[in-house]
Amino acid sequence: MATTSSTKKIVQATNEPAAKGSGGGTTHQTAPENRAKGNQFRLIAIAFWVVAIVVECFVIFGLLLKKSVQIDPSTPDVNSYPFLGMTLSQNAYFGWIIALIVVCGILSVIGSQFWKKANHLDPASEKDKVRFFVQNQLGAIIAMVAFIPLLILVILDKNLQGAQKGIAIAVAAVVLAGSTVAGAEFNPSSIENQDQQAQNAVLYGQNESNTVDGQGTVWWVAGGTVYHYCQTSQDFSQSDTLYHGSLDQAISAGKTRLAFRNECNVDNTTDKGNPTPLSTP
Repeated sequence: MATTSSTKKIVQATNEPAAKGSGGGTTHQTAPENRAKGNQFRLIAIAFWVVAIVVECFVIFGLLLKKSVQIDPSTPDVNSYPFLGMTLSQNAYFGWIIALIVVCGILSVIGSQFWKKANHLDPASEKDKVRFFVQNQLGAIIAMVAFIPLLILVILDKNLQGAQKGIAIAVAAVVLAGSTVAGAEFNPSSIENQDQQAQNAVLYGQNESNTVDGQGTVWWVAGGTVYHYCQTSQDFSQSDTLYHGSLDQAISAGKTRLAFRNECNVDNTTDKGNPTPLSTP
């Protein structure tokens, strides 16, 4: 049986809400705590990307661009490959290439996820279209810059033969595609969108008197990534504890988007930025 709202534990978010903006038509600014956390996540993302590029360089300069050597003159058809002080057999050469390409892809994807979290915490403005695009799609850009040359070199590599070459090309192509998709932001946040949502929280919140510095209250639970305008959402039926606070506090808690449905006397299904009231709030 669903837990009723009267028996739920209500918890106020404890981090400081953002201050209201001054001028420009905005109602709030990014909270200093969110901006600091966003910068921290960006540094972590860059660190992962740098390590991924270092691994890529190992693959390119330590393997793909190295010439094979013949250790035993009596077997001229058997080549060996020097790598980090070792001498690799054909199968070991192939295995190292596959392993390092996969590691490079994993590092790239992890970096992109941190970068996305940073952009939700501290978004760019849509007014600067170039910066907005680059900041939100940097993970995909990094993946393409890193993996397209790698894929080309794998295709041109003469040391890989037969099935090994086909497998290596397929792996490099999958890693390129997967890292690019993982790095792309299909629903980018912006200062303007967050500003609109903060205004909507004041306009459509069920409990308008329960605001955080006049910014309006939103509600969420520990799991998931969405927030709501009111505490009566059907998403809360199985949760014993509800959290509420300003939009910035919700975002700091990992709630990056508004629930996309009819609830709280407002229709959120047609336009996330400008919901339509179903009745007078």
